[in-house]
Amino acid sequence: MKESRNVIMIVILIVIVAMAVAYATFATQLRIDGQSEIVGEWNVKITGINVENVSTGCDAGTPEYSNTNATFSAKLLKPGDTITYVITIQNAGTINATLDSATFTPDDKDGSPAISYETTSPATSLLAGEQTTFKVKVTYDAETTEIPSVKTKTITGIIKYVQCD
Repeated sequence: MKESRNVIMIVILIVIVAMAVAYATFATQLRIDGQSEIVGEWNVKITGINVENVSTGCDAGTPEYSNTNATFSAKLLKPGDTITYVITIQNAGTINATLDSATFTPDDKDGSPAISYETTSPATSLLAGEQTTFKVKVTYDAETTEIPSVKTKTITGIIKYVQCD
């Protein structure tokens, strides 16, 4: 009986080993490797500021710009004079942009009432590689009959582009 038990155990062990070898033969290990990289670039910026329509005798100064700022200093001579500045914005990135807001706020509280600003709005959609322009027109009120005591007025413009959906 002891001998038959040993034979049964040896047979069971042989069957288990055979099953393990058969399983290993039909088992496959799969390996998956991956890498991700962000290749989109956000680069909406100011690329120029030019002067057009300068009234005779007026001084448009030398406008300056950087990627995020444009500055000008208009010197108007007499009532009715105007200077127009054209500001260029370019989407130099690879992500399309949408205009979120464009606000132009003149300093009406402390600024001269004889100076006014008129602005246009840049494009609402700025695809990668495209550019748009907008204008800021400075005017010395033609109806002014006396030189005002306050002779300056500033304007602040904030243009915000966001990523397209």
